[in-house]
Amino acid sequence: MPEKDLSFARMELVPLERINSDDDTFQITTRTNVADLLASIPHDGLLNPPVVIKRRSAFTIVSGFRRIEAYLTLGRAQVVARVLSPDTSNLECLRFAIADNAFQRPLNLIESSRALHKLAAHSRSGSAVSESASSLGLPSNPVIIKKIRDLCLLPTRIQRAILDETISLSMAVDLKSLEPHCAAAFAQLFDDLKLSLNKQREILTLVSEIARRESLTAAMVLDGRRLQTILSDPDLDRRQKARQLRAYLRQRRFPQIVQAEAKFRDRLRLLNLGNDIQLIPPQNFEGTTYTVKMSFDSITRLKALYTRLDRIIQNPALKKILSR
Repeated sequence: MPEKDLSFARMELVPLERINSDDDTFQITTRTNVADLLASIPHDGLLNPPVVIKRRSAFTIVSGFRRIEAYLTLGRAQVVARVLSPDTSNLECLRFAIADNAFQRPLNLIESSRALHKLAAHSRSGSAVSESASSLGLPSNPVIIKKIRDLCLLPTRIQRAILDETISLSMAVDLKSLEPHCAAAFAQLFDDLKLSLNKQREILTLVSEIARRESLTAAMVLDGRRLQTILSDPDLDRRQKARQLRAYLRQRRFPQIVQAEAKFRDRLRLLNLGNDIQLIPPQNFEGTTYTVKMSFDSITRLKALYTRLDRIIQNPALKKILSR
């Protein structure tokens, strides 16, 4: 908990015009909507007054950004606030802010990132950050801290996708290594198509490998005409767009493999295998060993499959498949 508690703060009536709402030094919350407060304040007032500290001629908000914004929206001239002593350090103010937010509700991933990032600015070592984080109920594992501490520095588009849970922590960590505009483009794509983590990783990998193979940037690949045509097609729903996009990227990245797959499917149809016999090619057609899988529930059925399998062996299409 903070080095001091809020009993050290004086309750004062502070003019709103003297509060610097643009100073986000201690801002932790990502919430900006004040509709709930606009409905409750006229009836119940503020059950939890904001916390401010006087800096020179103005007051800096320590905690209560939404509460003060609601008062401004309501046209109020002043607000009852808890005013910290001017000698309260920035670290103590920050700890008040984190504790006040965490007391009201669990912090989301970006709020935790903001808190850890700001704590790190006041800490001399990683162990000091972990110690402070632990005392405030934040993640204290150094590995976790390293992953999430700088998420708050990512482009707003990515932060929003993280909050909407369309991008996971692991994907956000991957996007951190990209140029900001490129990372934001991926975030937009993943959000629009509502892709699973595995499909996000597949697309990110394919685009990155295409860029390296063709001496392009990832952003140039994403901005390509064919890709953008798929994404902007009004006749396709998001699942169809995702399917066509992945097929296009895979064909562009592995043209020979995709061509081999197409030939294999054409010749496979000539074998008339049915639903109970499968012919499985080597992975990426890089080997020569094929696998036959049969499904049966009786000796009679197995014998019938054996007879059909013999006919398949005599089919010229099988010879073409094996002699590719």
